[in-house]
Amino acid sequence: MIEILFGESEAGGMKVAKNYRKPDFVNGTIGWIGKKPSKEEFEKMFDGDAVGGNSSEVICIPFMLDIGNINVSIESEYRKKLIFDMYAINGMEDNRTLKDLEDTWKKYLNEIERLKDYANQGEAIRLWYSDAPYSVCGFYYVCNILSEYNCKIYTIKLPQYMQLSDNTMQFYTSWGEINAGKLYKFLHLEKELSSFAIRSFASKWIELKEERSTLRAVVNGKVIGVPENFYDHVIRNEIPDGEFIMGRLIGNILGKYPLGIGDWWYIKRINKLIELGELMVVQKQKEMYRQVLKKV
Repeated sequence: MIEILFGESEAGGMKVAKNYRKPDFVNGTIGWIGKKPSKEEFEKMFDGDAVGGNSSEVICIPFMLDIGNINVSIESEYRKKLIFDMYAINGMEDNRTLKDLEDTWKKYLNEIERLKDYANQGEAIRLWYSDAPYSVCGFYYVCNILSEYNCKIYTIKLPQYMQLSDNTMQFYTSWGEINAGKLYKFLHLEKELSSFAIRSFASKWIELKEERSTLRAVVNGKVIGVPENFYDHVIRNEIPDGEFIMGRLIGNILGKYPLGIGDWWYIKRINKLIELGELMVVQKQKEMYRQVLKKV
């Protein structure tokens, strides 16, 4: 089974999950900050099972399709620059050379070709998606690709929550929140897509393109094009009085509003509020997260 995911962290988790093995408590290579857990705590921490198969059967389509102009080819320089700008705004360009970024982009493009090759060979394909905007948009995009092939297609959609015990509920936003050893627990949610369903989801991608928006959000369970300032009210609601650190504000927003939006988008919009004169920089820092800001 070929597994398709729409974010790098969740694809990485799936690669581990495909042939998951619990680490060895005695001879394992795991390091600990602070006290090492007891064997019982360790067993509970790493309890899990494999999804089945091997890591080479995982494909990642991490093109952040909830943002930017999707009428421009996904494989274009436009999308490449958009993704590189995300790395830059996060400060990640300091840790990646231009060659590293170019190699990353080539890997992204190769993932699309791998998807098409597997589909052409008639391999069964399983799409893991959630209600996060980047994930739903990626799901529609891949359905649009697969609508041209004759292969079995399955989906597993992340539930909004699971009840873990009588007194415990776990809420989810993306597959990246699930430990690799626990992904197998969602296999019972698998559904096969009919050819009609695939075409219907593919048409959703076409509809999104026709909206010609540069930002897409999930509103009442439906993906729609929205203005770029759509999430600005969330930022404004959480801006405290007095001086504050940008990273702390973003952390509060991500914790309070699990909307499936990347922290880098909030950085981008906070910078826009600075540009508009609603906020000012009190202490400029190389790392944007550490900048001290305040209301004007």
